[in-house]
Amino acid sequence: MAVLPLSLGNAPVPSARTANDSIGASSAAKAPTPPQPVSLDVDGPVALTGRSSDGTSLEGARFSVWAGANQDVLGALKPGDAVPRFKLPRSAVTVEGDEFAVVLRRSDLKKQYVSDGDIVQLEVEIYDPKRNRLAVTGGSVRSRGAGETGIPWADPLQAPSGASRSRSAAKPNPVLLDVRFVDAPSGPQSGAGSAADVPPPCYLKQFLKHAKAWADIGETYPVDDGGGGMKFNDEAKATYEAAVKIGDWTASGSKTFSSGRTMEWPASGIGAGANAGKPRKYQVELEYMLYSCQNSGGLELYQGWDPVRHTGGNRDESVTRPAWIGSDMDHCTQVSSPNWSRFDEAGGSVGLAWEGEHGVGAKDALEIGIDLSVKREWSTKSEIMYSMTEGANWLCGKDDVPGHASKIAQYSKVVLKTCENRQFPVAKQVEAKAAPEKTFLDYAKTTPNGWTGGDSTYSVRMPDGRILWMFSDTFLGPLNSDGTRPTSAPLVNSSFVIQNGSRLQTVTGGTAANPRAIMPPPGGDTSRWYWLGDGMIADVDGKDHLQVIFHQWHKYGSGTWDFKLERMVVATFELGNLKSPVSVKEVPSDNAGVQWGAAVLPASKSGDGYTYIYGIEDAPTNKQLRVARVKGSDLSKVDRWMFLNFDRQAWMTKESEGDNTMGGVANEFSVTKWNDVFVLVSQDSTEAFSSKIRIWSSCQPLGSFSFTNGQDVIYRMPEVGLWGSYGDKNIFAYNAHVHPTLASGDRWTLSYNVNSFDTTVGSSGAHYKDPSIYKPRFVSFTLASSTASRSAPQVSGPEAAVGSARQSEGTATPPCDVCRGVPR
Repeated sequence: MAVLPLSLGNAPVPSARTANDSIGASSAAKAPTPPQPVSLDVDGPVALTGRSSDGTSLEGARFSVWAGANQDVLGALKPGDAVPRFKLPRSAVTVEGDEFAVVLRRSDLKKQYVSDGDIVQLEVEIYDPKRNRLAVTGGSVRSRGAGETGIPWADPLQAPSGASRSRSAAKPNPVLLDVRFVDAPSGPQSGAGSAADVPPPCYLKQFLKHAKAWADIGETYPVDDGGGGMKFNDEAKATYEAAVKIGDWTASGSKTFSSGRTMEWPASGIGAGANAGKPRKYQVELEYMLYSCQNSGGLELYQGWDPVRHTGGNRDESVTRPAWIGSDMDHCTQVSSPNWSRFDEAGGSVGLAWEGEHGVGAKDALEIGIDLSVKREWSTKSEIMYSMTEGANWLCGKDDVPGHASKIAQYSKVVLKTCENRQFPVAKQVEAKAAPEKTFLDYAKTTPNGWTGGDSTYSVRMPDGRILWMFSDTFLGPLNSDGTRPTSAPLVNSSFVIQNGSRLQTVTGGTAANPRAIMPPPGGDTSRWYWLGDGMIADVDGKDHLQVIFHQWHKYGSGTWDFKLERMVVATFELGNLKSPVSVKEVPSDNAGVQWGAAVLPASKSGDGYTYIYGIEDAPTNKQLRVARVKGSDLSKVDRWMFLNFDRQAWMTKESEGDNTMGGVANEFSVTKWNDVFVLVSQDSTEAFSSKIRIWSSCQPLGSFSFTNGQDVIYRMPEVGLWGSYGDKNIFAYNAHVHPTLASGDRWTLSYNVNSFDTTVGSSGAHYKDPSIYKPRFVSFTLASSTASRSAPQVSGPEAAVGSARQSEGTATPPCDVCRGVPR
């Protein structure tokens, strides 16, 4: 007689889930708490143990234990066949209080009851006559062989002797079942006599049909340009829950079996496919068996679904990246090798089992109203893999470090640079009315149907050397002979102007007689329109294209500023046809207050292979900077954009997980590389309609921008307000940014826009009486190094920005959320 300490094995613990239960998985990133160990006096090789979930004594209950047939036998059954089972003698069960143990000798079993890998499927039925309650459960056990000492049976998912193991698991243990009773159906206690003589409730297990269901066996969560994959070879094992219907369907017991076929989803290289870079789950197809349990009188007491085998089918599906990734940096580690896999011979361990609580799609496939769980141990035969890159070289575990965790995800950690010993610039030798201001003025006076005024004023250098200017609201010609603008002048919401030396050419959609915006309103809806953000020349499938970020707006009221941002898109144009895009991709966004495309820094300029996309969280004043990035130079890969969380110092996959990095920028600005630093130029938004254009700089493109005390103002826009050059309180200036297309060494040029709050359409209206207002101004300056002390701007939310709003000197008009052109 021996006293055997027992603890929870790795097979899924049967649950009491029903069709009415919620089975949502917890997002807590902590390892599960193991159950308290139990002890029983058992004589013989213990294969299976259990205890009642509510502590009810099992003494006096009628136990029936069977060894089920193997996969080959079950797969060959036909409707109406009796399901073969080997019934263990009652003496094989030892009961003490609320606990029991089952003794099984390998030599007692015929070949048909042993599956590949020496796995035996045990089925347990317990009837409590005192309470007329019934429990149906079961689990799989693996023979550890006659040559192994200690416990002869173990959970099939636990590591074999000698394998590397989790820090918390010293050795394999027998499977422990959690026994849950339900009200017994009528007629289970047929027969008379002692408990040993009474037939079991499930006297006959009859096969009804087979059905197929998809089961999750793992998932990977790559980020940035990393990749995730999985290998599940022919000897890999997983444990799948079964279900019974006694009243409602409930999960009940489990079965473990081998794959029988190698399945692999590469993380990188040939065969990886586009999904390798996306969060995905890996699925195998299972065959389930529906059976009927009948008493000795032929009455059906209940039905059940048992997993039988893998069919060989496999696939992957996209999933959502969970919130636990990176939430506990104690579970994260940096990886130096280009490829990583978690298995027991390569720096990992068995550790915690992988579990999918919704692992089997049984709710629909088996029509039982609940899903069933899957459990899979880590081994050299069943592993996930990650392709690591410089941008994604961290891994995080859900409940432990990656080598021991149940689930592992890739993480893009921000490595902040120290900006010591850098030469940061200030602006010197500032000159207004710089080129090409006069070129645009002259063009506006003479063009019969081209550009005569516009705002935004972004520019890109085309591959052939010409400059492409990009404008939002654009007035088209001609002007009147006296220099005024006719009230019939067309206004389109976006246009391009191509500059070739001193020659300009306007590009719009539509026709010369009926011009339209480059990006017309969706469905011709006149209450909606697009304004543009920054753009760049992109490499799309090995060919140069123009890409521009557009913002879709909706006019929802009669007030001048009654419009709101609805969505953002990346429009891709062929360079030979700029009149309309060849593709439009929506930027995933769940925050209507965030506008992307205020500035773009191409990968060719960032120095790290990433294109940086800058945005703002809008507010009346003190607008907040946001940063995103994408590997390479194709902005249309919107599903690969990563969003900076400056507080957590990480790149996140969801816009909602990003945060603000600094305040004071405007709706449009620029980030441009100068020597080994990055220069941000913007109108100051810490006060409404400020006349100041400021300069910040950082040693990295992702942020940490600071300014030189007392030398951060490049220029004051003289047109603004009642005391400005127009003497008009309605005049405002906005959205300054630098043009790398005009730079020559340290000599740079910026532009800003000028506009009027007077939107009257008539000869007395500001934009018709004086077309010189609504045009960009150009200012040149020289960058020079400074050793003066520097300060960093503060980060605040939009509420703080609203609270600090104050009007610019000489401007009596209240602040607006967005300062752009004349919406129509």
